[in-house]
Amino acid sequence: MQTSVKETLHEIWTKAGPVDVGSTANDIDLRRIEERHQMEIGEPGAMGLFGFAVGTLVIGFVLSGITPTTTMPAALPSVLVFAGIGQFIAGIIAFVKGNTFAGTAFCSYGANNALVAAFILGQKVGLIGAAPGDSHLLGLGLLCFGYISLILAIAAMRLNVTFVAILLALVPGYVLAAIPDLGGAPSIGNIGGYFLILAAALAFYGGSALVINSTHERNVLNMGKM
Repeated sequence: MQTSVKETLHEIWTKAGPVDVGSTANDIDLRRIEERHQMEIGEPGAMGLFGFAVGTLVIGFVLSGITPTTTMPAALPSVLVFAGIGQFIAGIIAFVKGNTFAGTAFCSYGANNALVAAFILGQKVGLIGAAPGDSHLLGLGLLCFGYISLILAIAAMRLNVTFVAILLALVPGYVLAAIPDLGGAPSIGNIGGYFLILAAALAFYGGSALVINSTHERNVLNMGKM
């Protein structure tokens, strides 16, 4: 009578996250499978970065005081559609591609942009009040994204300088932008707006590098390997 032996599983970390494999599998074989899968799906990073850059730039112009706050409604369509929905779609594709970092970043920022647009639109139509407590909740959400940006920046240190710079600019960008919503001075929020503009400019460069390098199939624009 033939007896079956249960194979021992061990954990290997990949860009897609932790994977449990059998004891006979090795890391090299798993990396080859991962690379083959990633090459079968187009890179969503350029679209995600461009969507992020456009939405962050227009919001940054308002928060920094370069344009008056009365222009905020004009910024919402690009924030909701391109920086929100478009970037979220890029994140889903990144998850399918097996890239946990890009999927988490694009889906998180895309959802946040959609939420901010919905919050402001809700106030405009009267669904959300204008009491200080309501603004405090928006400020709390921005503080959370300051933390998320910091964690993603630490993760990006395994990737390239451009991603690290974008995410580190977002940390003070979100945190300082949250201060006026929490009862602080508006001038502090203006400084946060300038950091958001910086992050948007860096994201434009990152998106340009991804789409140009992919098209030319070589490193035309250097993103700065860590």
